[in-house]
Amino acid sequence: MLEGAEKTWFAMRATYGRNLMAQRALEMGEIESFVPMRKRTVKVGRRVKTDMIPVVRDLIFVLGERDAVQEAKSRIPYLHYIVRPSEGKNIPVEVPEEQMNAFIAVCKEMDDNVELLSGEEVHFEVGEKVEVTNGSFRGHQGLLVKIEGKRSKRFVVAIDGVVAAVVSGITANDIKHI
Repeated sequence: MLEGAEKTWFAMRATYGRNLMAQRALEMGEIESFVPMRKRTVKVGRRVKTDMIPVVRDLIFVLGERDAVQEAKSRIPYLHYIVRPSEGKNIPVEVPEEQMNAFIAVCKEMDDNVELLSGEEVHFEVGEKVEVTNGSFRGHQGLLVKIEGKRSKRFVVAIDGVVAAVVSGITANDIKHI
């Protein structure tokens, strides 16, 4: 297989809250993507309306071959890589498949016990790596951390420097050391 022909998850931003628009454009080009979503319930007059909205403004993860993602990015002017500096260059953030699968699973189970923190909000000490043994997150690995301003420990599935899903309500009986 040629280098770059392998599918990779890229962390990206679609400026001005256009991540759902970017997702539709990518789907038309047959490129898979993921936008973390949550339910929103609002009262409009006498009616209650429930819909799905992005959890983190502008954030979108794109799965594809490097060249295909680059070509799609050139066609969608508001779609940009999230980059991290490395050896004097800005390198697009690539997310490992296993980490992305765990993150998607946590987002699909999103309720009041899960909150997403953007890369700027994730200020915690790296703790012990653990695996959840019970509940809807069973089998997923993450970090057990203490987050500033929170009293109890939390289970975190993080995509370094981009976003972290924080799950509360997991007890010591629900995890094991790795």
